[in-house]
Amino acid sequence: MLPDTSIKLTTAYPLWLVIICFIVAAGFSLWSYRRTIPPTRNWLRWMLTLLRWGAISGGILLLAQPVMEMRRLKLEPAEVIVLVDKSASMGLTQGESDRITRVDQLLHDEAFRRLGDNFNLRLYSFTDSLGPAWDDVESLITDTLLGPGTDLGQAWIRAIDKHGAVNPAAILMISDGAHNEGADPARLARFVRTPIWTVGVGSSEAVKDLMIRSMSVNPVVYQGSEVPVEIGYRGIGAAGNSVKVILRDADGNRIESKSVRFEGDFSEAVLDFKIPVENAGRQRFSVEIERLAEELTYDNNRRSFYLNVLANRMRVLIMAGPPDQGLGDLIRRLKRDENVELTVRSTRGNRFYEGDFPDATLLERTDVLILHHFPVQSNNRKKLEAFAAEVVEKELPVGFIDGGKVSGSRLKLFEPALPIELQRERVRTLSGQVLPVRRHSVIADPDASDIASGWSELPPVLLTANMYKVKTGSTVLAEFVDSESGVRHPAIVISETGGVKSAAIMVRDLWRWGLADPGDEGIVEPLLSRLVRWLSVRKIEKRVRIAFDREIFSNQEQVSFTVTVLDENYMPLDGVDVSAEVTKDAEIGGRASLEGIGRGLYRGSFRSWGEGEYTLLVKAQLGEQLLGDDRGKVVVEPFSIELLDTRLNEELLRSIGEASGGGYVHINSADLLFNAFDFPRVEKEDVRKFQLWGKVWLLVVIIGLLTVEWFIRIRTGML
Repeated sequence: MLPDTSIKLTTAYPLWLVIICFIVAAGFSLWSYRRTIPPTRNWLRWMLTLLRWGAISGGILLLAQPVMEMRRLKLEPAEVIVLVDKSASMGLTQGESDRITRVDQLLHDEAFRRLGDNFNLRLYSFTDSLGPAWDDVESLITDTLLGPGTDLGQAWIRAIDKHGAVNPAAILMISDGAHNEGADPARLARFVRTPIWTVGVGSSEAVKDLMIRSMSVNPVVYQGSEVPVEIGYRGIGAAGNSVKVILRDADGNRIESKSVRFEGDFSEAVLDFKIPVENAGRQRFSVEIERLAEELTYDNNRRSFYLNVLANRMRVLIMAGPPDQGLGDLIRRLKRDENVELTVRSTRGNRFYEGDFPDATLLERTDVLILHHFPVQSNNRKKLEAFAAEVVEKELPVGFIDGGKVSGSRLKLFEPALPIELQRERVRTLSGQVLPVRRHSVIADPDASDIASGWSELPPVLLTANMYKVKTGSTVLAEFVDSESGVRHPAIVISETGGVKSAAIMVRDLWRWGLADPGDEGIVEPLLSRLVRWLSVRKIEKRVRIAFDREIFSNQEQVSFTVTVLDENYMPLDGVDVSAEVTKDAEIGGRASLEGIGRGLYRGSFRSWGEGEYTLLVKAQLGEQLLGDDRGKVVVEPFSIELLDTRLNEELLRSIGEASGGGYVHINSADLLFNAFDFPRVEKEDVRKFQLWGKVWLLVVIIGLLTVEWFIRIRTGML
């Protein structure tokens, strides 16, 4: 037996007990056949004793479940994880070939082939998530994956998770460093136990490229107004050039244009435009920056956006507890919006300073109801019940903002119209931060690259822990993080069921956020404005509704969408046949059936075939009955966040390498790095287990032994 090999027997019960059972079984078998009636020969008695002992021993083996474990140590080549960036920026052409072609040349180079001979390579592609593992370089390179974003940190984290318990010897990351999603990879690299060697692809020099960097516009506006639009643009390697930035409508007609001049090789600025909106409805616009010859790419020169144009101003009713600093801050912020018509009822004993409870006429005119620190114990119970019943019956959009003196028993009257429900009243008050956890138009502008920007710097607010429970089907947009324990609680919740919208902000003293930034560009004022607008836009109460994940998609990603199907009572309906048909310019691109994911939701996606506006027609059928249909439009364009900065980010890649104990090289010098790799062979343990129990042959042997014993006893006439 080799010294690096060991054999071990394990049982379900202590081995000493199993051995005792074998001895007892032997003793019992001997005792059973010490005398026989009628007497028989000794050799036959010994045979019967062995047969019985063998059968009993087989039963003991079945109960003991013995497993023979063989362990063998062996030396294998060290493992190296190879991560290849396949995001959109890797498709950019610099010089004679694009970046991914340059990577192809590297992976077919003699130095990389020797690396594969000396070490066990694990090949992965990645974009904003880790792609599949590949068996060979050819499959890795020919994969057409060009993702819309890059998350460098998640790439190696996921790859190490897949690798197993033993850390690889090294991680080789080949990328242009265009990181635009997820946590800071340089910070994450400080905690990884494996050295990361980064290989930079592309050039860090300023290559001529103009782009529309950002767009800031309120997605919900009002008919007859002029909508301000803030356009951010950037110019790289364009010093001395003058171009125009042009705003167009959906038909391509020019609305407004402005000339800009680039003074340096890297410059960016913001332009203000105004869009006159005459008609109500959802309208598409685009902004473009004129092209220069020999730009790196033209895909980032144009971007599109939508406006939801409403016919009337938003009529907001605030029902509040006793006046306090929070109420004053809320009223002051909403009054700054010229499109908001505000009505307030603030509690004074069992009445209000502004009069009595709103009548049916006022509620009929109300678009959004805000419950601010309301209801409280002093509110007239009978009138409150009537008011709450009317709110629920009219299916008014309701936004709830918590306060320390809210009466839980009275709040229960409004529970059918809220995304939360009361759990218990007397609980501890915590202090902490609020952090977004989900991208949504209430939390941030659709164009925002980082939805959590600035939130962690806000002053702490208060939350009554575990007082409320989030209803099934509601969506948590932000969480409260306790300053002491770090425990998270839901903070901002929304719901949209059967065409009825509701929201709840469960943290108190939002006015504190204004202390950090009292101007219009803080966190709280845009949050409240977006929340009121989202609540005020009522969807048509259709039983079949389509919702796209975004209004604008990149042509490098799949267009994903969700279809909601409701029954006659506007409750989620499962088990329905939902079909989708995609068209562009009257050309049908395909039809497909959607798979249900539960709660009346059906998920689907399609791959676009060129930029432009796509129309999606969805239909829902239950047997032969057509439940309804819906039609939605979405824009696909070449732009993606990958194109906001097209230069090689050598500084980030170098920081990742140094922080992890590895290093950085440019792709032109990568062969020197590969030749320098020298990792010792690793000791691996090969474990093989052989189950002796549960096998059919053992059961057959037991039955066979008992059968032979019985046959002999019958033939000899034994009792």
